Formats: sequence, structure tokens, C-alpha cells
Amino acid sequence: MAKKTQKTVFLLLGQDEYLLSHNETDLLEGFDDVSKLTVADTDLGLIRNAIFSLSFFTDQRAVVLDLEKVDAKKGEGIVEIIEKVPKSTRVIFKARTLEGNRKWVKNLKKQAEVIPCTPPKPYDRRKIIEDALSKFKLGREEREYLLNSLPQDLANCYQELEKLSLYPNELDMKVLKLLIEPALEDQVFTLIDYLIASNWKASLITLKELIASGNDPFAILGAILWQLRTLYKVSGVQGSINDISRELGIKEFPVRKAKEALARLPIKKVEDWFLLALEADMSIKRGLFRPDIALEVMVSKMCLGIEPSLFVN
Repeated sequence: MAKKTQKTVFLLLGQDEYLLSHNETDLLEGFDDVSKLTVADTDLGLIRNAIFSLSFFTDQRAVVLDLEKVDAKKGEGIVEIIEKVPKSTRVIFKARTLEGNRKWVKNLKKQAEVIPCTPPKPYDRRKIIEDALSKFKLGREEREYLLNSLPQDLANCYQELEKLSLYPNELDMKVLKLLIEPALEDQVFTLIDYLIASNWKASLITLKELIASGNDPFAILGAILWQLRTLYKVSGVQGSINDISRELGIKEFPVRKAKEALARLPIKKVEDWFLLALEADMSIKRGLFRPDIALEVMVSKMCLGIEPSLFVN
């Protein structure tokens, strides 16, 4: 809907982090030249330059402006700037709350296409999740279990669905309960910490404890893959933990853990570990190793710094 409009100015307004992120992504589709600024921390002159600058590499560009904690003076300045936005530029404002009685807010809403990002009502949320679950091969019992067990807020809900999408085998009730169980995620955080420290013995002990606790090896592998993907995503975003959490739609705790890990872990190693995890998955599927042995081999290679072999030309 928003992508086909002729409007050049948009306001994403509401406190649902998933909808803020989803609608932003939707509006930025097809735009390669994108600038992102926080209005409260940026001079009006720089904001004006960002909106009116010409792109050297593409015919159109986009500017995303976060409106958190903007005072009236700067708000009025923003409204003046966007009165003549070039047709080649798309300006996207994001705000969780705005004081509607302020004059500049009223004027902004008149100039922009307002896209509500408020948390959906229970019926609408259920429909959204049902649509997302339709992409998974699930029985009726498994589908109902997820509809009732997934987090209420959509950002965290989709985060859990991303984990499920990494699981390569059938998602039955036993596996689902293990995959969305927070204890598994916490233990995998510990495993990643040991891997970063190249503590081979502690890494293997933690892995064996995970398996001995009844966790499916594929569930463990999926959790490891998800955390490696989180490391990779966080590595590409600048800002505070809160800013990164909002932009990526990931809880602050995993972001904080990722930032701590990346201070000690080169991104090249994250990429190698991701390939080693995929290598373990292939080894299991080809019948080369039992699942538990494949995970032990993977962890050993990660600790010893051995590069993946199945993906090397």
C-alpha cells in the first residue's frame, strides 16, 4: 500500500517495534541510497542537506528520521524543511509517541502520510501470526501451541519464528517446546562465550550438558545459527544498545551479549563459524556423523580455529 503511493513524506507512528521496523523496510524497498538520522542529535542544517542532497549513484534516495525527544523549536524547523521535499527523495519519520496538541506535530501530520504502528488487537495479532505460521509445515496441535505460546509483541514473536525457520527437520510438539524454551537460549549464550575464549574443554562440557538435558541436537544447532546471525546483524549497525535493538527488532539482552562478543570476536570468525554450523548440518543429513558427534566436531573446529571444508573451493 505505502510503496505505491505518490507521497514523499511518511510518518510511522506507534509503539509496536515490529510494525515500525516492518513498515520502514516496506517503504525503503527499491531505495539503495538511504540516510538515517536522529533528529534530536542532528543539526537542522545537516538534516536539510540530507533531504535535499542529490544522489550520485541512483535516481532516488530516502532519509529516515527518528523523532524521539524532539523539542518544539526543532520540530517547527523540521516542518519548514519538508514543505518542499524533492520528488526524488522519500522522507520517513519514525516516532513511538508524539504530543498531538503541539502545532508542529499537527502540521507534520498534515504534510505526511501517517502509517499507524500501534500494537494490533488480539484478533488482528492472531491473524498476522496465522499468516506467518502458514509458511511452516505444522499439524493442528503444533499450530495452536505456537499461537498460544509465542510472545505477545510481534517483534519478539517474529524473532522466535526466525529461530524456528532455521530448524531443518519436522517441527513436532517436543521440538517446539525445546526451541522456544528460554533455558536453551541462555545455555547457548554460555556456549558461545566459551567458544570465543577458545575454551575447548568447557565448550564440549556445555554442549554435552545441553544434549544430556534432552535438547534435540537440531534445536541446539538452530539456536547456535540464530545467535551467529544475530552477531552478524549487530556488527553492521552503529548506535546504542537501545537503538540497535529497535532497528533490528531484537531484545536488548541478545544485542548486549552480541556487542560484548564482537569486542573479542572478528567478523571473519563469525562467518567461518556460521559455515561450520552449516557444515555440521550437512554432515548429519548425509549420514556422515551422528547428530551429537557432528556438533562435537563443529565445536572443536570452532575452538581450534579450523576453517570450514565443505564450503571451500
